[in-house]
Amino acid sequence: MFGSLHTRSHFSFLDGASCVETLVEVAAGLGHHALAITDVNGVYAAVRHQRACRRAGIKPLIGIDLKLTHASASALDISVLACNAEGYRAICRLSSRLHESTSMTLQQMQQADALGHVISGDCVVILHTLSATPQDTAAALADLRQMYGQSLYAGIAHDGRPWALRRMRAMVCLAREQQVPIVVAQDVRYARRDDYAVHDLMVCIREGITIHDPHPLRPVHDRHCLRSQAELRELIPYPEAFDNVEHIIAQCSFDLLPEHITPPSARVPDGVTSGELLRTMCTAMFDRRYGRSLPQTRARAQQLLEHELGVIAQLELSDFFLVVHEVVQHARQRGIRCSGRGSAANSVVAYVLGITGVCPVEHHLLFERFLHRGRKGTPDIDVDFDSERRGEVLMWMEERFGLQQTAMTATIITYRIRMAIRDAAKALGWPEETVRALSKSVPGYTNNSVETYRHELAGVVGNVPMLEILIRAASLLLDHPRHLGQHSGGMVLSSKPLEMLTPVQRSANGVAVVQFDKDDVEAMGLVKFDVLGLRMLACISECLELIQRHTGTAPDVDDLPLDDAQTFETIRSGRTLGVFQIESQGQIHLLAKHQPERFSDLVTEVALFRPGPLQGGMVHPYIARRRGQQPVTYPHPDLEPILADTLGIVLFQEQVLEIAHHFAGMTLEDADDFRSLVSKNRNRDLMASMRDRFVQGACRRGVDLASAEKVYEMVSHFVGYGFCRSHAAAFAKIVYQSAWLKTHHTAAYMAAFMQHRPGMYNLMTLEEECRRWNVPVYLCDVMCSGLRYDIEYDAAGRVAIRKPLTAIRSVSESVARQIVWERARAPFISVEDLVQRLPDVPRDTLECIAIAGAMQALEPDARRAAWIVGVVRQRMSAAASAEETLFALPALHADDVPPLPPLRAQERLAYDYIMQGAARVHPMTLYRRSMMSLEIRTIETISRLSPDARLQVTVAGIVILRQAPPTARGMLFITLEDESGFLQCAVPPAVRESFRQELRSSALILRGTLHGIGSWRSIMVSDVRILTRVIGGYHGHLSYAGGMDTLEVGQDPVLTVIP
Repeated sequence: MFGSLHTRSHFSFLDGASCVETLVEVAAGLGHHALAITDVNGVYAAVRHQRACRRAGIKPLIGIDLKLTHASASALDISVLACNAEGYRAICRLSSRLHESTSMTLQQMQQADALGHVISGDCVVILHTLSATPQDTAAALADLRQMYGQSLYAGIAHDGRPWALRRMRAMVCLAREQQVPIVVAQDVRYARRDDYAVHDLMVCIREGITIHDPHPLRPVHDRHCLRSQAELRELIPYPEAFDNVEHIIAQCSFDLLPEHITPPSARVPDGVTSGELLRTMCTAMFDRRYGRSLPQTRARAQQLLEHELGVIAQLELSDFFLVVHEVVQHARQRGIRCSGRGSAANSVVAYVLGITGVCPVEHHLLFERFLHRGRKGTPDIDVDFDSERRGEVLMWMEERFGLQQTAMTATIITYRIRMAIRDAAKALGWPEETVRALSKSVPGYTNNSVETYRHELAGVVGNVPMLEILIRAASLLLDHPRHLGQHSGGMVLSSKPLEMLTPVQRSANGVAVVQFDKDDVEAMGLVKFDVLGLRMLACISECLELIQRHTGTAPDVDDLPLDDAQTFETIRSGRTLGVFQIESQGQIHLLAKHQPERFSDLVTEVALFRPGPLQGGMVHPYIARRRGQQPVTYPHPDLEPILADTLGIVLFQEQVLEIAHHFAGMTLEDADDFRSLVSKNRNRDLMASMRDRFVQGACRRGVDLASAEKVYEMVSHFVGYGFCRSHAAAFAKIVYQSAWLKTHHTAAYMAAFMQHRPGMYNLMTLEEECRRWNVPVYLCDVMCSGLRYDIEYDAAGRVAIRKPLTAIRSVSESVARQIVWERARAPFISVEDLVQRLPDVPRDTLECIAIAGAMQALEPDARRAAWIVGVVRQRMSAAASAEETLFALPALHADDVPPLPPLRAQERLAYDYIMQGAARVHPMTLYRRSMMSLEIRTIETISRLSPDARLQVTVAGIVILRQAPPTARGMLFITLEDESGFLQCAVPPAVRESFRQELRSSALILRGTLHGIGSWRSIMVSDVRILTRVIGGYHGHLSYAGGMDTLEVGQDPVLTVIP
């Protein structure tokens, strides 16, 4: 037997250039019987390696490369291979300890290993590096032999250099002197010779050098690839070294992938099993959920509950459900809003325990989509928590389950186009400014090739020869791992210390992270619980707190009637800016066509506007049928009960299960396997097998062959695009709650929304939305603003929003806190008084507060207030440094402030944007007279026009959103806003190419054809102008009702500060 024992994959993060699957494929093709992956300082590839070797029919060896220091040598390169489970645990501990410090000595390695057991016998240790002198190498070899005895080998390799044979002989002599066996251990960094270029590029990136710089770590040839045993025998004249390869392969027998799950441990009383406790809790809590339900709903729920409890007990997952319930219950007891979503919402058990908030019976959800007896892996439960308080939940979980048993799931950060362009350009030696410009010229996330963006890249550097090299270099990097990241919410919980199963390292912010991503964690039998932060939940929580504080009672949004007419009118009218999931222009357009009337329509709405249904062609047929433009038909009469609520369209994944179950005669367990296999696998043989199984099952139920094949074709096409109904239902609940709050408690909701910003629009647009809903937004005020958005009432009882002090640029929470505490001691009586009482607040911060208009209650003129701040602070500094005197100067004298011109309208708005990101009036108000002279009407006026005539219209406004979704096939969507509203403008690919530079401007004039449906309007753009090129600055009144318009050529002080 033969195999490579020293192989680094691209999971060595810029120190290996091939993926595990390619390495295994090439090794098998070369006749290797085994392959060891020994990545630097980690076992990141272990799970993928085991799976790839199983498919290829070769033996996987799990190992790690360690770079150690020794008293007699500068560095030692050591590989450790696991012989058994104990050896793997030792490797996990070593990797974890290594990531706790920047380096590890040989003695520290021994100490880390001693924490569990002696590594000798459970691992194979191979020394690769020949130190600077034979004496140093001999000393290191002697120490290692003393530590690891017969488990130690001296690795020999032919590195392709002229002196390779001489160095090999020297290592062999030293090993024989120390009675250490030798073994062939070629240093493999990539699979094939062709991969040399990407490896060299990665080394340059890792070392921060360019391809023009020499460096000792750069490869000098392409021989660090996998080679056959025959080729290596010609280069390495030591037969015993090959015999020892066979011995090590036979010695290392360890299967990483378990056949069982390792769930966390729940708190279970003595004498009771976790299954019994789960059943008792579900029985006790059943009436809380179904006490007011219809008898048939209650009976069905009881039946499903019994079935689910049986499956959960058989799969030994009772502890997991109890743990998730405990976490959710603890969060709610502390007032932290949470909501389960995803496939877990298919479970009655999860609903009864309060983990999820939608009833599976009422929404036709199937438990088998979530869990069934034949399903492999662990169930996926996602719970969203108030994003502002999610950290409290994580801290409690660490305390409750122990630091040893909890860690976050990793994510593998791979090269996307922008990162690949940036790193490749640096390595090619381009200046930093050019590198930044190149990376900004391409999108951050796209599945397109680098070649697709040749035009954009050439726009930065021109069509120079180096551009071709850049494109090739960046293309080589795509999809290779760059570094390890932290999953957004996936927490791994285990009943055993995690270091027995995976190394644990700390992320940049100090969070414990396992070395496997979510798929590998599942393959390891570990249970992942997604503890996610959702800003919309934080928004809802804050909104309810505002209502409670100002009115004395807050509504229970978790128990709202789901048929409120006003709420659905808000949704149908498209006034949903700020509403969860349905605030984008695309969603508003879909709402106009869909016109939801009940909660089930919201579930469909959430599902329709997803990449799958959009790409799968489900949206247009459904809308046409919904609007009566197409007849509702079914591929077979038996499918009508399943597809009736989606008008004959397969939209949800659960419908595929029902079709496979009721139409093709499969069990629900087999139906879920069918769904999973057909949606993910495009293997012809497997697809043919699935087809035969489906069609034959349908025919056995009396369906004719042609109809059975027709239904299969429909299902197999749509299954990859279908959306999970349970996920849509869980999100629809939050959609409804947020729409209800915006409708009935607009001020409180919008204040909370601006505090947490869970949506996609900037602050200016949000403040304009408040005004469109007749909710005033008051400026920051040092006399009454706090640290958060708040609501207050004017003399007429009208509710308004008060902006916080932290909305001002450079005002931190610490500064705002000082102002609030000092104000609580006694109100400020003047600007001078305020400045003197806040000596620790920097002068520039106080000037920002003044120029933002927040001192208006103390000094109406913002320019004068800023001047006073400067004078008083200057006098305070002088007084602090001067000797005490009986005749100290006052902090401010009347003559200290000269006559100052008031801020002009444009200056006022410009300062508003600079200081607060939003203005007290919309900037387009200043240009309205000029726009009207150019026959450019307001967006509100255009929205009242009928779209049937396909009129040519011209609009002007601020760009508040740019979107180019992958499903739009090159179309760019721009949302323009003026003082009357906003409008979506679709830019076709040809127009987008013609006006590429103009479309980057923040203020545009667009001309095109008016389209629309119901109350929704858009224009198909045909011409583009930059607003500031057409008109100059306006220095008249804020209202176009009076005053003189002045046109000036040049840059506008307002529009130039809008991002």
